Amino acid sequence: MTIKKETVVIGGHLKARLAGTSVPFQKVGLVSSIQHATETNTLTLADTTTPQGGEYDSLDRVTGVTLSINFREIFTWVLAALVWGDTTTVAAATVTGELKVAAVDGTIVLDKMPLSISGVSNEAGDTEFDEFDDWVMTGSGIEVVSGGALEAAILAAGVTPYSVSVDYSSAKVDVIEALTNSGKVFEFIFEGENAAGTQKRVEARFFQCRLNPATQMDWLNTEDFGGFEATAKVLRDNTKVGAGTSKYFRIKKEVEAA
Repeated sequence: MTIKKETVVIGGHLKARLAGTSVPFQKVGLVSSIQHATETNTLTLADTTTPQGGEYDSLDRVTGVTLSINFREIFTWVLAALVWGDTTTVAAATVTGELKVAAVDGTIVLDKMPLSISGVSNEAGDTEFDEFDDWVMTGSGIEVVSGGALEAAILAAGVTPYSVSVDYSSAKVDVIEALTNSGKVFEFIFEGENAAGTQKRVEARFFQCRLNPATQMDWLNTEDFGGFEATAKVLRDNTKVGAGTSKYFRIKKEVEAA
């Protein structure tokens, strides 16, 4: 009798679509781990037939099935799902004369994400300030350069708010407004391949998964690629009917042809 090895080293793609739809599944990007945990509650019946006690009977009941996923890419729709948010796309634009209160210290944040700034002037528009000498652009606006003409104008205004007028071109951006919904329910499918053991494919499909907000999100990490960790509760899918048919998830494991 041939002894088969069934050891496991699996890699593959996690894909998702909104539960209850029939559209194609979309890759969620690279994920570094997918862990499946089953939570149980144990019911026990004490053996009262002897004074020594013991268990007369025991039953484990499943109380929950959870997926823990570490997302390593942030496609817009995935990031929105991880923060229970909604997305809009804002087109690139040319902005003229956007007024902002200026201060010597701090960042003057513009309404849109600047791509390039063509001019900064006083509110009246009769005094122009020079880039690098008077101000510099940051990722979200401008900052005043120490010792420049803009700093001198702000200081000369004293307690009176000093406003600048900014002309700039903005970048096209996706805007994700966090915590604007109660979370979406997805259907997940994992297409994997085992590098060890049988060296065959495996497919795990979870029919209804309510994705929880990310428990950890790496916004600043220069030592490693960032990760976005989240869990999903596997819920009952009442559309799955028939004897021996799971309402929760299904696993397919490829085997040798006869």
